[in-house]
Amino acid sequence: MSYKTMLVYLNDKSTAEHVLVSAIALARKHDAHLIGLHVDSLFQVHSVVGADANPGIALTQNKMQEFEAADIEKIFETNTKKEGISAEWRLVQAHSSLIASVVANHARCADLIIAGQVNPEHDDKYVSDILEGFLIDTGRPVLVIPYVGKYENIGENITFAWNASRESARAAFAAMPAFKMAEKVTILWVNAGKEGDDLPGAEIATSLARHGVNVETKHSVSELPEVGDEILSRISDFSSDLLVMGAYGHSRLREFIFGGASHHILRHMTVPVLMVH
Repeated sequence: MSYKTMLVYLNDKSTAEHVLVSAIALARKHDAHLIGLHVDSLFQVHSVVGADANPGIALTQNKMQEFEAADIEKIFETNTKKEGISAEWRLVQAHSSLIASVVANHARCADLIIAGQVNPEHDDKYVSDILEGFLIDTGRPVLVIPYVGKYENIGENITFAWNASRESARAAFAAMPAFKMAEKVTILWVNAGKEGDDLPGAEIATSLARHGVNVETKHSVSELPEVGDEILSRISDFSSDLLVMGAYGHSRLREFIFGGASHHILRHMTVPVLMVH
């Protein structure tokens, strides 16, 4: 079992090569076909700007988008050909409000989606909404690469944040190809419920072990206001190179609302994170 079709979403020329390093390494590891996707955001001058607004503004912005798309395509083609992996490029045009939906539509037939973390120092809510939007809508596992650091070897030592929820159950089996290739998988349950379970996570550990996964179970109790901080701390203790977890949230009237731990991890991740909603 492995990921045979991967889609990497490349939205920014400045981060494209950084994200591709990880995507190409994973495609090679799984002998996968890699699809590069860029959505060209169409710029419009809205009526609220004024009837006398210069229509050249939209033309100039759209032309700049075309140039950036061409540069990203070149980065993708150059790097995938150099590494000799199976790859294809897709360029789609869409209005900005539809970008998350467009990515989701292309991603639903892929085994794994790869995207870059939004730089939290920029606090770009628009870009964050796109990432969280297709993470919620796509129904597929999404691997988010931190905006700093180099990640060519992902998934040797994995931490799996488990809490017996629907989302973490989906994450467990969506991440099975990564689990089976890992040298070690640590199941971590933070603040487990008190239902008499002597070893929180024992049942999912047994289930994964039946698939040949080398797994062990840990649990911890945290008084920290953010459970995400406890997870990040334990990742450091375990020297993990990948975090797997469920993405908690929902979509209402196209406003994406993430649970606290999911949102916190997306902003403060220290290793790549594979999330599944």
